[in-house]
Order: sequence, then C-alpha cells, then structure tokens
Amino acid sequence: MDESQWDEFAETYAAIQQESTLPIEQDLVNALAKRYPLANLTVADIAAGSGRYALPLSQHGASVTLYDWSAKMLAQALQWLNKHHQQANYQQTDWSTLNGPLADLVFVSQLPTLQAKQLPLLEALAKHAVIINTQSRQTDSLQQQLSQQLNWTIPTVYQADPQRAKSYLAALNQLHRQVHHQSFTYQRDIPTTINDELQSFERPFSLKLATQMAEHFQVAHPQASITATMTYQFELINWRKPQ
Repeated sequence: MDESQWDEFAETYAAIQQESTLPIEQDLVNALAKRYPLANLTVADIAAGSGRYALPLSQHGASVTLYDWSAKMLAQALQWLNKHHQQANYQQTDWSTLNGPLADLVFVSQLPTLQAKQLPLLEALAKHAVIINTQSRQTDSLQQQLSQQLNWTIPTVYQADPQRAKSYLAALNQLHRQVHHQSFTYQRDIPTTINDELQSFERPFSLKLATQMAEHFQVAHPQASITATMTYQFELINWRKPQ
C-alpha cells in the first residue's frame, strides 16, 4: 500500500487496532520497561500507525516521536493519545530516508516490509537500542481442521509470517549482536460459520461441499454458528547498539 492508500485506510485501521482484545501492546511495553528505564528515554516509533504502542510507551514516561508516511494515520494516533491525556511529537516521513540517531530507542512494530538487510539502517537511527515486534502466527483451529479434511492449502497471512522473525534473528547473528528474544502467545474463541471458513481458503466450493462439512462438524447448516479458536503469536526482538 502507498501513502494515499494508507490515508484512505487510516480511520478503519485505527478502529480495528483500538477494538482489539489482544493486550500485546501492554504486555510488550511492560516487558520493555523491565529492560530499559523508559521514563528517562526518548523513543522513535517508526511506522507508528494509529499509535497503539505509542500510548503505553508514553504512559510509562517515555518521550515518544511518531514517524509515519501517512498524515491521516498520524492524525489518528495523535487523537488516540490526546484521548488518553498523552502527548507525542510526530513527523510525516518515509523512515528509510531518515538520518540518525533519532532517539535513545528505535521501536518498530508490525512492519511487514522491513527486510533483514535493512536492520543496520534501522540501528543507525538509534542511540542505544533497537526494538522490533513482529507477528509470527495467526491460526484458526477450524480452518486447520478443514484443511486436513479437504487437503486444501491454508493461505498465508501476510502480517504473520514466521520466516520474518527468523530472518531478523539470522541477520543479527551475522552482525554479532546480542539479542533478547521473547514470544507472546494469545488465544481467542470466535464465532464463525462453515461457509465463512471455506471462503477463507480463497477458492471456489459448492453448496454440496459446504453442507457435507457442516454435517461433519455437527452443525445444522453451513451458515450455522460454530466456534473456532484463533491463536496469535508475536516476537519481541531487541538488542543494544554497539558503542
């Protein structure tokens, strides 16, 4: 997505983030507070989005500057912070064009376009340490069962690629960085239907097949409500910059 597309998506994205029941932002920042004296530090929140992580960072006393190439996304973030009586500086920009150091800590969350080869560039923006949060798992228990039953391949979830974290760790190992790595896993039961689950495979299917699967999973019909368990996993990767 380019800048204009993110601008168009900003309000919807912010609503999704704010309605999320996963406490990853609080858990992650609490973990960081045990490693870094946040109240005494400046933080550059790269690709800050709607401010989901900027809020708890600010609440822990960090001085946060938001960087994002979407003006409307930054507006959503500032509105979210103001609602919770927090403030932050901001700059509309493409992070890859910045020169550092920008802050004591550089923080990046859920930036799927960040490549392992860009980690030295990211590190150059930090005075002391770099923090990356990336999602490595998003699985649906019912979708997995349907996949086994039908021998269908589950489509890749773009933002939850397990290889991304592995590539970061491999690159940091080559750079001889001492990395602190912590995983956060959450599960949520959600209502769904056989029809919705079959649609998630992004391939055509017949009413007959949907009915057969409904019978297999002992629900009245393909549109009847059934519970699936979603599993989410995030990888917190951080390291101190060599001085």
